[in-house]
Formats: sequence, structure tokens, C-alpha cells
Amino acid sequence: MKIAMDSKNKKTVKFLAKLLVSLGFVAWLVFSIDWREVLFYVGKIKAWQVGLYYAVLIAGMLISSYKWKKLAAFKEIKLPFADFFKFYLAGTFVNNFMPSFIGGDTFRAYQIGKPEKKYKEAASTVIADRITGLLGAMLLALFFSLLNSESIARSEILVLINFVVLGAVFCAAALLLAKKISFWKKIPGFLPEKISEFIRILNGYTERGMFSKAMLYSFVFGLVGLAASNYVLFFAFGAEIDILDYLSVIFLVSIVSSIPVSINNIGIKEWAYVTFFGFFGISGSLVVTIALLSRILQMMLSFFALPLYLRSKDGESE
Repeated sequence: MKIAMDSKNKKTVKFLAKLLVSLGFVAWLVFSIDWREVLFYVGKIKAWQVGLYYAVLIAGMLISSYKWKKLAAFKEIKLPFADFFKFYLAGTFVNNFMPSFIGGDTFRAYQIGKPEKKYKEAASTVIADRITGLLGAMLLALFFSLLNSESIARSEILVLINFVVLGAVFCAAALLLAKKISFWKKIPGFLPEKISEFIRILNGYTERGMFSKAMLYSFVFGLVGLAASNYVLFFAFGAEIDILDYLSVIFLVSIVSSIPVSINNIGIKEWAYVTFFGFFGISGSLVVTIALLSRILQMMLSFFALPLYLRSKDGESE
């Protein structure tokens, strides 16, 4: 009973901390952005441009869902591709509208694990999906930053973040290669339990080239579902930015936005847009418009998964 209460208290404190961070970033946005300009930019968007954004975004989601299906098949979880796409979309809905109650990743893992009670295997597919997605974004960020090194070097913050990303990639590579060391079995005992579990899960996917295949899908998703979809909005609003400058920043924005310090990355995503794209002369009002519009459009798309989510809840209550 005490353990349950402690766990509940920790979750409450964690949620309140994230809420405070989100409110802090929102307050910064409210007082630092010219909202009349934001409304002006919103009025410029055309229906066909929104349609194009959705087309590219859905293409990215299909790629990510297919990667998840491959990871699941590796763990002998075999479901139709349509199910993976539906659960992926429903997981996005959960993250958008119920971030404090149940995580979208937990929902996804439960749904694909439920038919054969393979909950542990299902959870590992979602974790592997997340980690390979993050590593893919990191490698793409480093690749395009290297190609655009002359421009990146002008910003100390961008240089620092790239070095941090490079360090994280080296650490991930070291952990993946560690199992080849003779004393590998002793290493997890010296690490936190969650990190040890992540290492075991990742190493489980290195067999038969599964990890490499997942990384390849992550690269394609990053270029389509992240870079191309957001570039549609930059194009729609007439943002003048060199394509290499754009590519060397958009993945860094995604990485920073994924840091779990706020509720559903509210505020931190917009801050990253303003800060990073500001180095290339893009106005804060314009990039905030793009960040907010992409958030709203994604939430509207995920709302189509509401019937599926409600059906799943009805099935649990029976």
C-alpha cells in the first residue's frame, strides 16, 4: 500500500513539475511573440497546402507503422499492417489528449500484446521503435550539420548541441557493442535498472540485422514524416531558408522537443523552433505559427482515432 502511494506521489510530483515547465515556456511565448503577426500568417495558409501537409505526414506515419510491424514480427507478434497503423494513430491521440493518465506508448504496447498475452515482447517493440527513431534523428542531425558546418559554426548553441548529440550517439554505440566484451554480463549490474533493461532490449534486436533495418526505416521516416512534412509549412508561409540550413536544424528541434521536461513537449517545441531557426534569420512569429499549426493539425488527425480508443476501453471494461 505504501509503495503504491509512493509511486502515485512520484507521478503527481513529476506531472506538476512538467506542468510548471510548460507554463513557463507558454508564458515566455505569450510575452515574446507578436501574436498579430501569427494571426496574419495563419490567414495565408491555403486548403491545398494543408492537404499536402497531411499527405506527407500520413506517409511518414505509414513508414513508422511499418517499422513497428517489422519489430513486432521479429518478436513473433503478427498482426495486419492496418492494426499497427490504427494503434500508432491511437497512441498519438492518447499522447495529445491524455498525457497525464496513460502514455501512448503504453497503449500501443498493450494493444498489440493483448491477443497472445505477449505484453513484455510488445513493450520491447515500442521501446525499440522509440530508441531507433531517436537515434535516427540524431544521426541525421549530425550528418546535415556536418554538411553545413560553416553555418553551424557561427552559433555556439548549435555547436554545443551537436557535440551533446554526438556524445549520445557514441554512448549508444558503446552500449550496443558492449555485449561482445567478455565481462558484458556483469555490466548491467552496475547500471540503473531501466538502463540495463534498455540495453537488453536493444541487444535483442541486433540479431539477424533487425536493428540496422529499423534504423533504415527511421532515416526514411525522419526525411519524410519530419523534414518533408514540416518543410511543406515553411513553403506554405513563404519562409526563406536554405534547404541545408533547414535540414541541419529541423532534426535538432525534434531531438530537443523529445526531452520529457514538459507535458506533451508544450512550450519546449515552440522555444526550439524560435531559437534554432532564429539563427538563420527566420522571424519568431513565423516559426511559432508553423510549430503551433503543425501541433494543431497533428492533433486533429489523431482525433480520428477516438472511436478506436473508445472501443478498446469498452473491451477492457467487459
